Amino acid sequence: MGDIKRPGARAVALGLMAGSAAWVALAGAATAQNAGELPLRVPGSPTPLLPFETHRVVTHTPAIATPTAAEDGLGKTGFYLEADTVVRDDAANVWTARGGVEARYKGRTLRADEVVYDVATGAVTARGHVQVIEDNGAAVSADHMVLDDHMRAGFALGFSAHGPDNTTFASSVAIRRSASVTELDRAIFTPCDICAANGSSITPSWSIQASKVIQDHEHHLVFYRNAVISIKGVPVLYAPVFWTPDPDSKRLSGLLMPLLASTSSRGLSYEQPYLQVISPSQELVVSPQINTSQNPFLNLKWLERFYSGDLQARVGYTYSQDFDSHGSRFGPETSRSYILADGHFDINDDWSWGFALDRASDPLIFEKYDIRSVFSDQGLYVTDTQRLLSQIFAVRQDSNSYLSIAALDFQGLRTNPAGATENSATFPIVAPLIEARYEPNLEILGGRMRFLGSAVVLSTPDSAIDPSKPGLDDRRATAEADWQTNVTFDNGLRLSPFLDARTDIYNVQNLSPTNTADRSIERGLGTAGLNVSWPFIKQAGDTTIVLEPMAQLDLSPNVSLNPNIPNTDSVVTAFDETNLFSMDRFSGFDLYEGGQRANLGGRATVDWGDGYSARLLVGRTFRAQAQSGFPRNTGLNGQSSDWVVAGDTTPLDGLSLFGRTLLTDALQSELTEVGIDYANSRSRGYLRYDDDNTQITGRTRDIEGAEDFFVTKHWGVTLVGVRDIELNKWRKTDTGLIYQDDCIRAEVVYQQEDTVVGRLGKSDAVLFNLKIATLGGEGYTDADSR
Repeated sequence: MGDIKRPGARAVALGLMAGSAAWVALAGAATAQNAGELPLRVPGSPTPLLPFETHRVVTHTPAIATPTAAEDGLGKTGFYLEADTVVRDDAANVWTARGGVEARYKGRTLRADEVVYDVATGAVTARGHVQVIEDNGAAVSADHMVLDDHMRAGFALGFSAHGPDNTTFASSVAIRRSASVTELDRAIFTPCDICAANGSSITPSWSIQASKVIQDHEHHLVFYRNAVISIKGVPVLYAPVFWTPDPDSKRLSGLLMPLLASTSSRGLSYEQPYLQVISPSQELVVSPQINTSQNPFLNLKWLERFYSGDLQARVGYTYSQDFDSHGSRFGPETSRSYILADGHFDINDDWSWGFALDRASDPLIFEKYDIRSVFSDQGLYVTDTQRLLSQIFAVRQDSNSYLSIAALDFQGLRTNPAGATENSATFPIVAPLIEARYEPNLEILGGRMRFLGSAVVLSTPDSAIDPSKPGLDDRRATAEADWQTNVTFDNGLRLSPFLDARTDIYNVQNLSPTNTADRSIERGLGTAGLNVSWPFIKQAGDTTIVLEPMAQLDLSPNVSLNPNIPNTDSVVTAFDETNLFSMDRFSGFDLYEGGQRANLGGRATVDWGDGYSARLLVGRTFRAQAQSGFPRNTGLNGQSSDWVVAGDTTPLDGLSLFGRTLLTDALQSELTEVGIDYANSRSRGYLRYDDDNTQITGRTRDIEGAEDFFVTKHWGVTLVGVRDIELNKWRKTDTGLIYQDDCIRAEVVYQQEDTVVGRLGKSDAVLFNLKIATLGGEGYTDADSR
């Protein structure tokens, strides 16, 4: 025996740290959630580390947190070793470090009561309170650990691996078969907290226990044998064989969170999505829905990413009869399906193209089978709810110009109480639709000049009045130019004169079943105007007050309705704070707001700093003469409009309020919307009141609200309600119980709906929503988030 010499010391350090790296790989991979760490068992208390050249380490004092490689100055090649005793046995060719052993190399720290290095074989044995800690916080613990010199094999007793993001593997025995395969006997896995703030052990929110766990890094899978999944310590599922993606893999095939429900129309429903990763850029989700009262329904979702864009498609299929909200079947048994597909691709820096293909065989297939996120924006143009839009488009855009060319086709899904569906053939096929803008990079008469163009061809197969007759054929081309400049005076007065000139050319055929003539119409439109604003600002401590009177004067020829120009793009027109100072409040081209008019108003803003503020806008429009064409009760058909009043405020953290209304001179409201949003440590929610008497379909009055309130830190209730005041009934109510912690969120919700849509009437359902922190994921994941 003898003291350690410098060459031998280096061999010990390198061997120890290389062997420990294999086990740290498991801890580094097992990451999913942020939470507390397992308590570290530090044997002894070392003094600040000494260079190895001292040959011997002194007695220890209390330890501090392990520094990283950058903090201790070792870098990527330096190393330290300290222990109460370091012994070299030349006869046995074994070196032993005993008593509070701590070795550090490449940011990795090994701690143990004793470490033995066999020079001949390269095997490393660590005994007693063994810990290996990475500089990222990943930690491996064991009572006894052995590894060979190439990290190909080894075993550990009393093993646990803890990741920096709180993921934990633990087992009685861990065997490393090779560089890519690790086996754990009598093991448990959890991404949840297992220690309370005071250091005492707690039951994890969920865990997987198994007789054997095999982690295959080469195939990026973790296999479980005789797996038991427990929630709050209660076993809920047993599987003789179970597997999940390896935690160190970014995205791999496997089961996603199931969707559970019990409804009056489908009975007990279980939907189990399965993710199949075809390639790094391509994946497929297969999601069969099994129902006790109806035939199964298969959902598929395919996604592929290209260097220039992405493509995704959702399809669904079943072979079944139709059914109502009570589950009663009717009609023939036939194929029922849908497709929702879209893609967007870049051709070069300026050009791109895309498409959306949305179709359904049944008007209520999405409601009956609970297909989510159907009427979301999937292309360049959007449509109303209960109507699908297929489109193809190309777009060119740079810093001063824009051009789009598109073709659109609609499918109507709205039904009446008798079950009849609207005739999609009465909707026009739009091909092409062209829109263009160009703004030169130079001043013209001291202002900004812009040129606009638009063209559209509408072809309607069936007349909405008489489906046996051909529908409207409408072609329009528009050329427009506008100019504007701004002048600001020293006292803050701002004047913005503007000019707008426009020419429309129409060709119309089959205006009605009795008027099939082919007509061409031309019209010229123009407006000259002036925007005026004069803000007054006062500072009072941290509070800023701004009062801003505003006015707009518009001068244009009177425009009367032309009965030969069909109104296809200006059917819905609103009047509120967003277009109070607009030159033309019609949303499309077919109608035009002419005449002489003045838009007057004022805006007040109070800003208290730190995000606290309040704003109020009041205004109205005056005209030289009344103009027809606006929808009823919008407050725009007379010589003076209704009063527009809108405001919002954020007076406190987590609290915001808003409101808007249209008031007649008699202070009667035609449109009112008010709401509140709030959030604090125990609750979050919103409340809305909507009263709208401006639509063609008549007056609607609703009150809607939602609330999540936590009675304790983890337990709460969820409430959702939509009340139809005009019909004096609740259209929808949700009442549920919530459990939530850092690792799991579970909801059981009882839902009632009382909205008649075709054959679907009043219904109820019990929904179970579960979101958990899972292997290979961060935070809560469910099928919709994939």
